[in-house]
Amino acid sequence: MTVEMAPSPRGRPITVAEFDALPTDTSQRYEIENGLLLVNARPAPPHSRAIKRLLMQLDSQLPEQWEAFAEIEAELNGRSPRRVPDVVVGPADIDDQLRIRSDQIALAVEVASSGESAVRDYSIKAGEYAANRIAHYWVIDLIDIESVGLTIYTLDDTGGYRITPRATGTVHMSEPFPLTIDLSALTGRRTT
Repeated sequence: MTVEMAPSPRGRPITVAEFDALPTDTSQRYEIENGLLLVNARPAPPHSRAIKRLLMQLDSQLPEQWEAFAEIEAELNGRSPRRVPDVVVGPADIDDQLRIRSDQIALAVEVASSGESAVRDYSIKAGEYAANRIAHYWVIDLIDIESVGLTIYTLDDTGGYRITPRATGTVHMSEPFPLTIDLSALTGRRTT
């Protein structure tokens, strides 16, 4: 995935108002990172496939009032006020909102498919999501497609994340909901 920091208006950091006024461009994904405009290429097929299959697994297990959303813009506090997590679980009734607020996110998920995205997902975004009190954050890494991994971050009493070591295979968890995720089913071509 190609990522670049685009020049902000007049060579300075971009404001939320300027970001929100950008024209719609579905060929790329835009975020604000540390005050600067971040331009991401759209996900490659393995990344996109993993997102789609994760959505299916989540939606089949979530309580009725919750839903998994792909690439929905999130409104955060801090120097990175606009992010686009690969997957978020939030209230199913957010239809009239332009973006999901951090206080509505029960789970944020990033899919790391390159070394560059792994650095951003494991470190930068983990710090931002913790600062926004997002209680549950996952990083699914596809760097070794034969051994898809899941690292779980859970907010603790200090406001930082407790990190569960990388797991592979089928993972069972009780938070934020009782879920079973088959990581090996996130990759590979469809068989039926």
